[in-house]
Amino acid sequence: MRSLLLPGAGGLAALAALALAGPGGASPDTPPAVVELFTSQGCSSCPPADALLGQLTEKPGVVALSYSVDYWDYLGWRDTLGSPANSERQRAYARSRGDGKVYTPQAVVDGITHVNGASEAAIEMAMRNAAKRLQDVRVPVSMRADGDTLIVDVGAAPERSDRRAATVWLAIAKEVETVKVARGENRGLDLNYHHPVRELSPIGMWHGNPITLRLPLKDLKTMGGDCLFVLLQVEDFGPILGAAEFEPK
Repeated sequence: MRSLLLPGAGGLAALAALALAGPGGASPDTPPAVVELFTSQGCSSCPPADALLGQLTEKPGVVALSYSVDYWDYLGWRDTLGSPANSERQRAYARSRGDGKVYTPQAVVDGITHVNGASEAAIEMAMRNAAKRLQDVRVPVSMRADGDTLIVDVGAAPERSDRRAATVWLAIAKEVETVKVARGENRGLDLNYHHPVRELSPIGMWHGNPITLRLPLKDLKTMGGDCLFVLLQVEDFGPILGAAEFEPK
């Protein structure tokens, strides 16, 4: 596991302007757990975590996303999926938690806790603990297609919830991306990345009441991904209250 000491929007932004808010409804099912893996092609500890995330993508009740960071590029291999935005998201989580812990592979669960991304037991425990902590604030979220339009429904805040404001984020990702690493700690390996996020942007705000957002699917399909995810997250990288996944045909 590699650690980084932490010192003390693109194309989707235009689409967000097309989102129309209004009364909406979402599935009453229990919102899924969200596991965000911060990984690197230049980190020899990461391939087991990448494989584990692949298993989580197939698990019911889990939204699993992969973010490749760029801060290990100096070790000899430039991560082909890495970006400053991914690294900054990880750092922002560390600032929000107040612990300054940034490392790979790191799994952030439901936006509130982090564990070793290669430890299945640690991730499972983190999901159970997060479910208990967030049980009174979870919000149903769903996605569906209506012709050429993507419809995102976000439900109402539970009566006992003190969380009445959050950002609706849309992530565009690939189902699987295979990378052959030519240099660095993982040289010679063909690594599979499951749900690597290509773009993540806000598409709306939620203030406790049900809303519906509409986006043009044809524009989303041109952004380099083949699956879409929505995260309902408290501002300043707080808890994730709800999430949903959609694969355009």
